[in-house]
Amino acid sequence: MVTAIIISGILQGLLLVALLCRKGFNKIPNRFLAVLIFLLSAHLGLIAMDIKDLFLQYPDLSRLSWLLPVCYGPLILLLTQSITDRNFSVKKTHLLYFSPFFIYLILLLPYYLSGASDKLAYLSDHEKMLKADFGWMNHLTNYFHIGFVLTALITYNIRKSKFSKYDETSEKVDLRWLGHFLWVVLSIMVFSLLTFYSKKFGIAFFSNIYPKHFLLVVMLVYWIAYKLLQEKSDFANGSSLETEKESQPKYSKTGLDFETSKFIGARLKEYVEHHKPYLDSGLTITELGNKLSLSKHQISQVINSEFDVNFYEFINDYRINEFKKLSLDPGNNHLSLLGIAFEAGFNSKATFNQAFKKKEGVTPSEFLKQHKAKAVEIN
Repeated sequence: MVTAIIISGILQGLLLVALLCRKGFNKIPNRFLAVLIFLLSAHLGLIAMDIKDLFLQYPDLSRLSWLLPVCYGPLILLLTQSITDRNFSVKKTHLLYFSPFFIYLILLLPYYLSGASDKLAYLSDHEKMLKADFGWMNHLTNYFHIGFVLTALITYNIRKSKFSKYDETSEKVDLRWLGHFLWVVLSIMVFSLLTFYSKKFGIAFFSNIYPKHFLLVVMLVYWIAYKLLQEKSDFANGSSLETEKESQPKYSKTGLDFETSKFIGARLKEYVEHHKPYLDSGLTITELGNKLSLSKHQISQVINSEFDVNFYEFINDYRINEFKKLSLDPGNNHLSLLGIAFEAGFNSKATFNQAFKKKEGVTPSEFLKQHKAKAVEIN
């Protein structure tokens, strides 16, 4: 029964990996989560083999369950950082997170390179094998897990406040999902530590749970699947609503029909171009909606359906146009590019550079160089 449930978790995990690798948004976080789930699935496979005593048939796979889990903590921390930092990029320094993995690999390499007969001799000595399984290496791994997840939780709690002023962005949803995920993982790891010590010291009742506590990992995999499907239903069509029929399920509670949405879209465009609310760097979707006596859900529907972008893309497009106009004004030559960007409504250099490059295909400085070169040619 336990083995069957674990196998179902493995299959679900592999399906999740395929889904995450195909998703077109938040690619870096998706890759970290995909690798994490793949390793969890592989680890579950090794546990299933252990329950069925299959390592005697496949000795070369033994002790891989000592090595793979050391990657969980670093991947969870990187996942947290990549979601909470919109300017995150993978750096060589992130390899330092995997130092325990490389140290373990070096220590375990002689065993991995040993012959099948040596491994079988080790696996056949149940007392020796049990002592090694609950030795210092796996003991320390438990604390690596908890240490990395606690660091991820601290990172999450520090950085989530930076997103508090945003009312409706994918980042906010990711943060809520991430907070739940981290607490669930920490709870599983603390419980796993309890079962580890119970088995090691033969504590009644709890010692019998091991290795059934890995069923919690299966539950985690299914929980992630549920969250991903929930996220997909909320955001799969959020950035491109092609028809009124497609948009109706998502916005069924906004009370806006096709014609009303068109009318409000024209009002919104006129208001933004005339009053320039985008110059306020702290503008939120709720504040903009209040200007037009609309709820944030209604104005989100209008922006998505009429302009085929989300709120921040919509506002940043106006800020970019404002920056271009200001930067080409000789009267602003005394200002730096960043200073002009702030005048246009941006509040972050990284956000400004990212939005500008995405829309224009060049960096702000390259844009100005090209414009000046054209001006010289004309003159």
